[in-house]
Amino acid sequence: MCNTPMETYAHLPSPPLSPFSNCDDGLEIETFECSMQEKEIKDETTLRSPNENPIINEKEILRISFMKMIEEGIKADGVIIPYQYYIQKLHKIGNKIINKKSKDAVPLRIFEKGTENYQEFWVHPMILSLQSFQFFKLFNSLKNKNEGEIIEIEVPSLKTFAIILYYIYTGDSSKVLEIAKLEELLCKGIIDNIHYLEIITENF
Repeated sequence: MCNTPMETYAHLPSPPLSPFSNCDDGLEIETFECSMQEKEIKDETTLRSPNENPIINEKEILRISFMKMIEEGIKADGVIIPYQYYIQKLHKIGNKIINKKSKDAVPLRIFEKGTENYQEFWVHPMILSLQSFQFFKLFNSLKNKNEGEIIEIEVPSLKTFAIILYYIYTGDSSKVLEIAKLEELLCKGIIDNIHYLEIITENF
């Protein structure tokens, strides 16, 4: 049992010295398809009459697509897989690939809102996009981004982002709750990040 925040953090992923360090382990993660769902939603709104077709912006289209994926399942290799089952499969390998450079990983720079403080992580866009609407939106907007270019995002609490990343990759809410009980600021930071990133938290 960890008694202090620092002891507890030792069990969680830490930022690499640099996203460009050579540590490719060759791990790969199967891809999923969401662009087709977005196209179907756009087509549906186009076919409606003016009275039935309120103005829908890009963010709303993405949110509808995100919710549809959760409700109807994830399309992988032409097969629809139930959302929860797919996430459970990812969580089983999460500890092996979290914050590690691999073929499917990209460098992500996390800034704390209102400051110039940041940390850098290797992340897998598919894993983050499936469990956070803000990451789903971010990576959809970066489909044409140059390979190797660092992606940036702001969060309310930089100190607790590693904990959030650990939860997304493993689904282990017990460790997150254990840390949240240690210190009020940690608890607030965790909650703020979960709300801001709109993370699916069915395990809590």
